[in-house]
Order: sequence, then structure tokens, then C-alpha cells
Amino acid sequence: MKKVAVALMLAFGSNWAMAAVELKLGHFASDTHPCGIAAVQFKNNVEKRTNGEVKISLFGNNILGSPPEVLEQVMLGAVDMSLSGQDQLAKHLPFYDVISTPFAFKDYAMADKVIDGEFKTWASAELLKKNLVHLSDWEWGFRQLTNSKRPVVVPADLKGMKIRTPPAFAYQAFVEAAGGNAVTIAFAELVLAMKQGVVDGQENPVGTIYDLKLYETQKYMSILNYTYSSMVHVVNKKSWDKLTPDQQKIVTEESIAAAKLARKTLRDNEAVQLKDLETNKGIVVARPDLGPWKAAMGPAWDKVKARVGADNFKRFMDIVEKSSK
Repeated sequence: MKKVAVALMLAFGSNWAMAAVELKLGHFASDTHPCGIAAVQFKNNVEKRTNGEVKISLFGNNILGSPPEVLEQVMLGAVDMSLSGQDQLAKHLPFYDVISTPFAFKDYAMADKVIDGEFKTWASAELLKKNLVHLSDWEWGFRQLTNSKRPVVVPADLKGMKIRTPPAFAYQAFVEAAGGNAVTIAFAELVLAMKQGVVDGQENPVGTIYDLKLYETQKYMSILNYTYSSMVHVVNKKSWDKLTPDQQKIVTEESIAAAKLARKTLRDNEAVQLKDLETNKGIVVARPDLGPWKAAMGPAWDKVKARVGADNFKRFMDIVEKSSK
């Protein structure tokens, strides 16, 4: 038998011994979004550094289905990896909603410190229970509010407005605490819903608002930075185990490098996009005092605490407090 095995290896050469592993990566960013650009870098660098032994097939723009559907496919093993929103992970791990607690983070530096530090250690262990390996957190950004009706400077200005949110618990809690009516609409249907006037407004980072051309239907924007959202790079555990330790190291390193690129690109673009929205796209931008908004968030915080559990909420807020020092 050994002689047969050796003969087969000699006959088929190294291609038989080193068959390439293909990993399918599904995500919801467009090709021009910073995460779409970073995904291409991730693919190219992994393939180059593994000498083609690991192939990355990219499926962006919701090609494989809605964001929740793609994550479920990864959990089932039909898709190998995804860039999934924190809110999507929270459907399977409710504690994840702590990260979206309104006004928990004051800026990007603080978000980086929390998400790349103690929270990642915590999240990685929990994700593994769902057979997901946590590689890194890419960027979606701080979320802003837009609408087609009127300037929104204080929470009272939002009263009666229908605001689109994804099926995300904490985002809905924010809108409702501020006095608006949260309406759940899938990401893939967002642009059409805005054009049809199904809702009055929506909330998303500047880059997403710009990328989806929501300025065509939305006249007013309020810069609130009310919560930070990322795209979490996760891999199905069985798919992960197909890789050698050296390949796993390369994939991890390139995921982290791609996350850094996504963050830098998104943040560099944000100021330019915001200026263009104001000067060329007709958006009226308000930069409200955040005091009244934070003061209105008691009900939202209570809802988050009830959903994730008092212990988890305290653990997260302790991490946040340490990171603010």
C-alpha cells in the first residue's frame, strides 16, 4: 500500500499533495466601499502568500443573499466566511447587542480600543460556541441620521417620523427613545424604500449614505455618531480546520491588515464625502449638541440591558470605562 501511495504521489506530483483550499467570502459591501476594496486586498494577499494554496472567492453586494442569510450559511458551512454586522451576530448571540449601546463610544479611537481589546477576547470565545472563528473587525462606521422632512437637532424634532432601521435591536431602541417610529427594512431594499417614500428617514454611516446615493431622496442629515458598527470577519470552524497552522496564520494576519485598510479608507473618505454632500449634493447638515440626545437614551439603555442581561451590560460598560481613561 505504501508503494502504491508513493507511486500516486510521483504520478500526480505536488498538485495532488497540495490541492488548493477554496474559501468563499460573502459580504454586503459594494465593490467601491472601503470594505469591498479591503476584501480584494485580503484575497490577493492570502493567495500570494500561500502560493495559491488558499483561494479566496469574493461575493459582495448581497450576491449570496441578505446579510442575515449569509451569516446563517456560514454557520451551516455552506459559505466559508463572512463580513457580518454586529446586529446580525446578535441574532444568534444576544450579548453582542452591548456593542451597539447608544453613545457608548465617543470617537473612533475609543471604538478601536474596545473592539480590538477586551471585547474581542470576550466575543471570540462566544463566537466559537457557534462554530465561528473570529478573525478581525472591519469598519462600517459611526451611524448618522437622515430624513426627507425637516432638520433634526433635538430628539423632539424626530417625533412622528418613520425611520428605517435594519432588523437590529439596539438601533431600533435608539430611534424609539428619541421619539421616532422605527421601521424594519432589509439593507437590500433600503434604496428603493427611500425612493418610494415608505419611510421618512434612515440611519447609517456617512460612507454608506454616500455610496448608496441616499442624498437623492434625503434632504437633511444630523451628525450624531450615536453608535459604532463594524463588519466582523468570521470563518466557519470546519472550514478553518481545513487550513494548516501556517495558512491560518497568514489568513489571520491578512484579515487584520484588511481591517486596518478598511478603517483608514473609510475614515479618510468620510470628511471628503461629508463636504461633498453639503456643497454639491444639497444635503443640509446639522451638528447638534449631543447632550439632549444622550439624556433621552435611558429607555434605550434599559432595553439593551434587559436583552443582554445585567451582568453582560455591566461587563461591557466596565470595558468602556477603562478604555476612556
